[in-house]
Amino acid sequence: MKHTACKDCGIVIDVDSFDSTQQYSCPRCHSVFYRPGESFDLILVMAITSFLFFIPTTFLPIMTIEIMGQHHSVTLLEAVWYFAKDGYMIIAIIAAGAGIVIPLTLLVLIMMIIFPLKFGASSQSIRALYRYYEHLTPWAMAEVYLIGMFVSIVKLGGMAGLHIDYGLYSFGFFIMAFFITVIWFNPDDIWNQNEI
Repeated sequence: MKHTACKDCGIVIDVDSFDSTQQYSCPRCHSVFYRPGESFDLILVMAITSFLFFIPTTFLPIMTIEIMGQHHSVTLLEAVWYFAKDGYMIIAIIAAGAGIVIPLTLLVLIMMIIFPLKFGASSQSIRALYRYYEHLTPWAMAEVYLIGMFVSIVKLGGMAGLHIDYGLYSFGFFIMAFFITVIWFNPDDIWNQNEI
């Protein structure tokens, strides 16, 4: 890195001796334009952990509603299906995309970026995956899905008996592991050969 531009204010910054272990800030607006990520091994462990947390989230019920003696449990995927079935197709697509599909896609992309590099592939060979990751990152909003669940629990709590099930806890752990993975992963580090 000799010259770079700040993504926030656009000033061209001259970095004479770049050290990938240091964080760099813009001299004009003080926004961070480079931060070192964690090691690829730790990132892989967290990506696999979050992926494993998502498996029970898919199959375990997230909550059970009791109305007039009737119990009904719903899983994460069933909740999306009920939105679509009841005619709320846009909400179902947004919920499935932002809360489920995009976070899982980002995890798969992180693993598909790091695994080839660990086995000696060149950084040029995963350039397309890098671009996909950069485009999808702003759309990962799994936490909004979780907040929506908690709002539903509060709203439904006064109308019916509501029991939180293991699927919701699993989804919470998935989101925590997912965000740790994304925060630790700095895609710019794939160009740093010392990191591989």
